[in-house]
Amino acid sequence: MPRPVVLTISTNKGGAGKTTTAVHLAAGLALSGARVLLVDLDKQGHCATFLGRDPAPRLYDLLVKERSLDELIVEVRPNLHLLASNSETLVAQDFARLRNAQADLLQHALLAKAVGYDFVLFDTPPQGLLQECAIYSADILLMPTPVDYPGMDGAAQFVQVVQKLQEREGLAPVPLYVIPMFVDLRTTESKYNLKLLQERFGDHVLTPVPVRTRMREAIAEGTTIFEYAPGEDIGAVYAGICATLRGLAAGRARPGEEAARG
Repeated sequence: MPRPVVLTISTNKGGAGKTTTAVHLAAGLALSGARVLLVDLDKQGHCATFLGRDPAPRLYDLLVKERSLDELIVEVRPNLHLLASNSETLVAQDFARLRNAQADLLQHALLAKAVGYDFVLFDTPPQGLLQECAIYSADILLMPTPVDYPGMDGAAQFVQVVQKLQEREGLAPVPLYVIPMFVDLRTTESKYNLKLLQERFGDHVLTPVPVRTRMREAIAEGTTIFEYAPGEDIGAVYAGICATLRGLAAGRARPGEEAARG
């Protein structure tokens, strides 16, 4: 059976909208009928809270206690399963380092066991071993980028991290797509930085995600924008990005039929 398409959502800046994006892409893909596993690699455990669940040491249990993946995932929405995280994830990362884990850690510990999924989405921390492992495993990289100076700087750093990892591990480049975040086209800063992203990344810049109060309200309620405010334009933006990702995945060779990495 072919392995799922792996989408890694990452950048080298906190507060860039990684978890918001990971949760809404996972939910949007699940709504389209795809079977999706969302994996939280960040110690904050916000994937769970954004979906109305409590953070839990499930990633720790997988990597340290070597419990079965099937025991640790929970169905949080129809077609959408979550492997939750919490502060114990830092312990798991340190444990993996002590065991001299390599960049292919998630390939063996998780992806080889994620049977029956169409997509696996990794929500990563802004740095560290688990971020590297998620980049290593990605079929498609998605970089949420706030259109302000810190966001642009974090994006530049992330591109360097990706390039260095690919060179070190002898990996072929994988597609990297930019998702402009918190865009307000009434401001000069948003318009200017969005133009810079489009000049740098061309058609790999996906639909900009606008600033919307309703999204913050949905997150506070532990629900997605699709449920909380189905008519809101930001929901349509994420649904459109999901459609693009389905098209990109369909246009690629099925991952199980490609030569194995490394």
